[in-house]
Parts: sequence; structure tokens; C-alpha cells
Amino acid sequence: MQNLYLISLLFVYNHLMSPSNSPCLFDVVVVGAGPAGSATAYYLARGGLKVALLDKAEFPRDKTCGDGLTPRALRMLTIMGLITEIEKRAYRCNAITLRQSDTVTYPLSLDHLNGLPDYILVLPRLIFDDLVRQHALAAGATFLPHAWVEMITRATDGTVQIHLQGREPLSCALAVIATGANSALLRDLGLLQAPPPINRAARTYFENVEGLDDTIVLFFDDVELPGYGWVFPTSPTTANVGCGVFFDSPTSQPTLLKRLIQEHPYLRRLLKHARQTAPIKGYALRTDFSPAHSGNEYILVVGEAVGLVNPITGEGIDYALESAQLAAEAILEGLQGDRVARISIQNNYRTALAKKYRYQLMLNHMAQKFYFRYGTLEQLLARAQKKPHLRRAIVDACFGSSDPLVMFTPRTLWNIFGI
Repeated sequence: MQNLYLISLLFVYNHLMSPSNSPCLFDVVVVGAGPAGSATAYYLARGGLKVALLDKAEFPRDKTCGDGLTPRALRMLTIMGLITEIEKRAYRCNAITLRQSDTVTYPLSLDHLNGLPDYILVLPRLIFDDLVRQHALAAGATFLPHAWVEMITRATDGTVQIHLQGREPLSCALAVIATGANSALLRDLGLLQAPPPINRAARTYFENVEGLDDTIVLFFDDVELPGYGWVFPTSPTTANVGCGVFFDSPTSQPTLLKRLIQEHPYLRRLLKHARQTAPIKGYALRTDFSPAHSGNEYILVVGEAVGLVNPITGEGIDYALESAQLAAEAILEGLQGDRVARISIQNNYRTALAKKYRYQLMLNHMAQKFYFRYGTLEQLLARAQKKPHLRRAIVDACFGSSDPLVMFTPRTLWNIFGI
């Protein structure tokens, strides 16, 4: 009896001495430990909140991707204090080579990107994702692997309940969903009314690759449009090789990539003595961004889960890290005052998303639909080989370093279609 009395006193003491004095086990639960989820957890934990980071997988885990970290992503990693650790493990590329044919092949310089880094890093997601996750844990977040989220509900007392398969629910004040292209949970929650449009891609890895240098290669010959193939060097002799399209193609991208590896003249030269070190894996991409998809008053949605992927390049890591910062800023500001002011958190986050991405991604979608067409793309790439202004416009459109309207100015259109 005396032991029970002591235990009861200890429980009351710990409850009273808790900084939040809250019935919630965590302030925020983040579902998905990819770059968007881990970055959100990092910012929130660093801001003093109790954060749980959930994922269905154990880490490190592989993630099918092109593995490129753009100048915008590098800027965010610098802000997070991760860039030095990333650079130790990544392969640096100082330019992009565009290829339409053996005769129309040329580099794009990454200089003068309005203050952004002038290079790209290539680091397999097996390594990169785990570095970002570990950074969140070092800031104070708690990681729970093998956590399958079945549903998220709000209790009568206002707390948010994260229902897990085979476990007791977790209680929190707010949830963040960072599940990438997998929209099943979002649809179960009514945050998406229908399956979103899906884009398709595939990649594999090779070693003993010949002819690599410090450039990423994007090739457009013999691939479906709108789309492209790529070679991302991961070292002087190894590479991530893949292809993708910006629609739900009836042609399996793994099947197309296998054919490209066997038949494409450029890849055959590059891979003549190479050895494939990983199976070809396909994956989905979402480019259906809308601020309306950003959640509700007790759930925020970040990264690719809100459709934040560049419809020209297929890149999403930079948007994942940026949206994580926006979500964390809204949450930290909202939870500093009235703990139940979730509507203002959602409104502030949705407004920030719209301000940063709506105009840019709308024009990127327009550029993709206008230029990624047979005949038009060939004309653009051929003219850009001789016109520095066009090459700069392509870089700006790909990396968001300036107003994407540059792709539709009279000068750009004249350089492409004029005499």
C-alpha cells in the first residue's frame, strides 16, 4: 500500500512539473520520416516541442529517387546545419548536360542562381534520408519505427489521436502528414476527395561506368514526352540511371528504362563495361499541388504529400525541406499562445504555401505542357545550344532561381521560334 502511495505521489509530481502540463503525450506527431517529415520534426524539436516522428520502416531504408540535391535543397540544408555532413558523403556536380542527340548536346552552367549554391550534390536516399532523420533526433525528436498509422481522429477533449496498428494510440495537439506520393491516409481522412494524378519514374544503379564527369546528364531522345532520362553520377565511376514521365503512362517505366539501357546509343556507350548493382525500381510522383490540400485545423500536410514536386524536373526534396520550415513556423507561432488555436495555424500555413508556390508551380505546369511536346522541345534544345539567354532561362525554370515567367517573355519566345 505504501508503495502505491509513493507511486501516486510521483505521478502527480511529474504531471505538475511537466512544462506543458498537457494531457498530450506529444505536442506534435509527424507521420513519415522522409525529408519533409524529418525536417519538420527537426524544426519543431529545436523549437522546444515534444515531437514523435513515425515511419512504417526501420532506418536506414532505401527510397527510389533520382538522388539529386538541387541548389534550393542545398540552401535549406545549410539553414538546417546539415550541409557539411551531406557534402562529406555526396558527389558534387557543377553543371547539367542536356542531350537531344549526339550533335545537340551541351552543358548548362549553374553560376549566378541569385545567391543559391552553384552546384548539385548527388547522394542516394538510403544515406540522405537517414542523415536528416538523425538530425531531427539530435534536436530532441523521438523516432518510432514500424508504426503503421490506421487513422487520425480528434477526441472530445480536443486532443488528436494517432491510431496505430497493433499499438496504443498516441495523443498530441497536432499531427503532420509527410507520406510522400502515398495518398491512402489522406483519402481516408477526407483530405483528398479522389486519388490524385500520378506521374511515373524508374531508376537503377551501375558501377564501373565510363565517361562520367562532374555533370548530371538529362536526355530527351527516345523517351516519352513530357519526360526525360537521366544519369546522376554518385562517384567518378558509379551512377543513378533512370527515366520518368509527367503522366500516368500506360508504358511501365521500369520496362522503358530496361529498353533504354539495352538500346539507347548514349547509355550503351556509357554502360558498355558497367555492372548493374541494383534492380530497376519504379516509383510514383505527385505534382498536383494546391493549398487546399494542406490539411485541416488539426492536421498539416507537407512535402510531396501536398503535391509539392516540380512539374519540369520531378524534383521534390527542395520543396519538402522548404514546406517543412513553413509548417514548423506556423505551428511554433500558434502553440506559443492558445494551445487550441489550430485554425490560425492551418490558415497561416496555407497562406504561406500559396504565397511561395502557387504562382511558381502554375507557370511551371504551363511551361511543361507548352515545351515538353514533340517538335517544340527539339526546337527549344537546338536553339538553346547557341543562345546563352535560353540556357539561362532553362536553368531558372528548373531551379526556381527567378520568376518562371522568363520562359514566356517575348525575348525567350523569339529566341526559340523566331527566324
